[in-house]
Amino acid sequence: MTTDKPASLGEFLRQEREKRGITIEQVASATKISVRLLHSLEADQFADLPAKPFIRGFVTSYTRFIGLDPQEILTKYGDFIELKAHDRPTKESGHSGYAFEKRETEQSRTLLWVVMATFVVAGGLLMFFLKPSLKHGRHSHADKLRSAHTAPAAKASPAAKASPTASPSPQGVAATPAAKPVATPTSVPSPAPTDPSKPRKPDPLNSGADLLPSEIKHKVVFKSLSDIWVRYKTDDKQKMKFILRENRVLVLRAASLIRFQVSNPAAVNYSYNNRAYKNMGADKSVATHASGPTLFFPADSTEKTSDPFSGEKQLPAPPPPAPKAPGSTPTPTPTP
Repeated sequence: MTTDKPASLGEFLRQEREKRGITIEQVASATKISVRLLHSLEADQFADLPAKPFIRGFVTSYTRFIGLDPQEILTKYGDFIELKAHDRPTKESGHSGYAFEKRETEQSRTLLWVVMATFVVAGGLLMFFLKPSLKHGRHSHADKLRSAHTAPAAKASPAAKASPTASPSPQGVAATPAAKPVATPTSVPSPAPTDPSKPRKPDPLNSGADLLPSEIKHKVVFKSLSDIWVRYKTDDKQKMKFILRENRVLVLRAASLIRFQVSNPAAVNYSYNNRAYKNMGADKSVATHASGPTLFFPADSTEKTSDPFSGEKQLPAPPPPAPKAPGSTPTPTPTP
């Protein structure tokens, strides 16, 4: 371990992992933490991580696997974790900064149920496979006691002396070989196949929330720095347009293509596939079209030369102020 403490926890973990020649996929396989969360941890993107107790658990599992003292690391970076944890949205209404994500308490409760269910299933499988072994062990022990009891009786009886004259064998009598025991095969439960007809999650914002994890190839997290108009289209879904209020977060997912416009590019930061955040106003990959500056994901898309919102006016700036009534938020509607 180096004596000079790096500037951040994520940088320290990444340096120690690379120093040992360990890939982030190996850490994910050993700790059961997804690669996405590990990338966020190493990039100090605590806004994309769960609650602080889970972050400390991730650090403990991570450091133990690469050969560090978890308690020492948690003590050294305790203040850093405490400070960065405040970057996460923690309002009672849930992750209000994350557009239409689940509440933090609901996520924690879901994770707790998943962990409990995993332990129950693992315990059941362990008993299923160990029960035949325990039964076989009891039978083996009983056989040993039985053979130990009959051995002295066999020694007490004198052994018959062999006769020098061979006695004729009786005609027509064949020796019957002893039947060998046949092992009974043990059935092993096979995993239940995934039901392809299972209904998908609702996606009222056409943001790709209904995609399966294996279908998601592009994920972009947008963070608004002030009230802005946004307009986007994911894959072949219907176009959407609404106001994203200050300090809110919009998450878009797609299997092939995302197109995004905003009324003020300098008022939004974004992270593509868990990479570092960029400001759209300073991004050279922004394409200029008649309907307004546009971001494409992936950036090298062949559709970049055409206007995805052709025939529509540029987004107005600034948007009207938020309603004064507490908790009232404008409902996003598809663009006609």
